[in-house]
Amino acid sequence: MGVEVYFANGVRNIVPYYHGRAAFAKGRWFKRTLLEVLVGEFSADSRDEYLEGIKNGKYRIIREGFPLPPEEVLTSPIRNSDVVETNSHKHEPPVKQWCDEEVDIPGKKVAGIDIVYEDENMLVLDKPNGIPIHPTGQFYQNTLTEILKTRNKEARPCYRLDKVTSGLLIMGKTKAIANEIQAKIRSRDMDKIYLARVSGKFPKSECLTRGIEDHLPTPFEDKSMITTADSATYTVELKKSFPAGLSVPKTAATSFYPLRYFPNHNQTLVACKPLTGRTHQIRIHLARMGFPIVNDPFYNVENSKYPYRSEFILDVEDWENCPLTADDLRKEFELFDEECDKAREKQQSEQKSLVCEECGSIQAETPPLKELELWLHAWKYSDSSQTFTYETKPPAWVNEVCLADG
Repeated sequence: MGVEVYFANGVRNIVPYYHGRAAFAKGRWFKRTLLEVLVGEFSADSRDEYLEGIKNGKYRIIREGFPLPPEEVLTSPIRNSDVVETNSHKHEPPVKQWCDEEVDIPGKKVAGIDIVYEDENMLVLDKPNGIPIHPTGQFYQNTLTEILKTRNKEARPCYRLDKVTSGLLIMGKTKAIANEIQAKIRSRDMDKIYLARVSGKFPKSECLTRGIEDHLPTPFEDKSMITTADSATYTVELKKSFPAGLSVPKTAATSFYPLRYFPNHNQTLVACKPLTGRTHQIRIHLARMGFPIVNDPFYNVENSKYPYRSEFILDVEDWENCPLTADDLRKEFELFDEECDKAREKQQSEQKSLVCEECGSIQAETPPLKELELWLHAWKYSDSSQTFTYETKPPAWVNEVCLADG
């Protein structure tokens, strides 16, 4: 699908477009009208909105290869082999603009993104921050994998990097290659080193000398400089109800090595080596140690829109083995929900929203650029035999003064 892209105020925007999805009708839908199915099984819109959607062609039934007229869709029960089609006017959120021109330079850049390595099996990129890797939530065309497809490059990410995180992204050009690389990562035969800029003077920073640049190419060589955090981590998903919304706590360990201390900012550049592969473990461990990533929008409580939930995750390392009872945890989860609702209401009241003339939906204004960047960068990946070794260039914020300061 071709989409129109434009840049403004430091973000990459996509002009709203129509997006269709089609699927064979489910057996339980047979002998029911499409309106009955939409009202009974989906709660996104009201009955009147679904009715209007059928009349204007947003929801259709394709029978024997031809769309039924809207009036027949309203009266004809769904049959076996019917195809239900939805067409929506998509408003994708913007992502951070990573370059002035999304140019392709064979072996060097694709869509303006730096290529670290490429052959017939693999594509290794230096992912910009502020862009999701693959379609999720409201994002579809404004994602890395979909942008690559417009460049005739099909590639599967071998691991996850958050939208706001930058750095090394290894992708397989086939499912088999991606699975092979993922197996290598799961076997813990892969060293991963991230860079993070944290608040405060990190442990062992006082041992750094003026020749700290010598540490940057090869951190973790001096064992006396390493600090290791070891605590269970988990996530909170408010889309799920309690207790499913609290993921199972899993053991996690991360080693840290200070690289530079910035006294003017009271911040430290730290190399991070996750010894396990848990979601957000670097961010959580740093925050629990009292050295959160400077601009972390969630685990740095000073920045968080949801400080109560953030503090709970930092204070309660393992909710399954803590003094709180099931009723206590349920009440905490309810407070997370209330906090989220209040934050959403506050954001909506502060936004200057525009109404789309095409579909009537609300278009929120562009988020601040600082919310699209995290000072966490996937820097190096290598296996034990050093036959599988990749490295990106360090981001601008490794220096004393960077563009994002202030």
